[in-house]
Amino acid sequence: MTSALAGIAAVAPTATFDEAITRMLLDDYSQLAVLSGRHLKGAVTWRSIAKAHHVHYPASFSDAIVPAHEVPYYQELIDILPRLEAEDFVFVRDEKNLISGIVTTADVVHAYGEMATPFFLIGELDQLLRHLVTRTFARDEIVSMCESGTRKIESFDDLAMGDYQRILENPTNWAKLGWPLDRPTFVRRLDELRELHNDIMHFNPDPISADAIDKLRNVLRLLREYGD
Repeated sequence: MTSALAGIAAVAPTATFDEAITRMLLDDYSQLAVLSGRHLKGAVTWRSIAKAHHVHYPASFSDAIVPAHEVPYYQELIDILPRLEAEDFVFVRDEKNLISGIVTTADVVHAYGEMATPFFLIGELDQLLRHLVTRTFARDEIVSMCESGTRKIESFDDLAMGDYQRILENPTNWAKLGWPLDRPTFVRRLDELRELHNDIMHFNPDPISADAIDKLRNVLRLLREYGD
């Protein structure tokens, strides 16, 4: 995760409330590391600052320092999820044993959201295309186009991305949709998304580009508009 090695915002144990609060406000941080040289002394958070002022009056900055957990940079993310659930953040030490970054609950939500988004979009694309084909064509009309060898189409649920492409690239079938859209252009985009579908479903290690996600969203928007 990028934030694990992206550097760290920290204050010294001798810092003041004003210094810590100003740093957190300027950079929109929810917590700061408290470092003395290479040593992690803990952290200050909005919650710990509020609690210190509530419990101790007048409070000193040290009253707001809370224990902070640290993990090595090679630690598997899944192994620290329970810790993140309990504490909202962990600090990361790099290969030089320096505090190099932080991983927060928000970072994990964002990372898993980026990973899950293509799966959700591909699933929705399959549903919309299946709905379109189901309501436009009889099963017998598409069987001859999609069956091959030992593969049989018993129901519309047996259709795959390549099948939708074969059905819609047929001029006669396309005409039944009554869409004022260019068939070759639309089918070329479907072919791109078919390849993207294969990459996602076979866990291609290459990241899915923002451009590919935009293409998915745009086709979904078009299908919702014209497919109703």
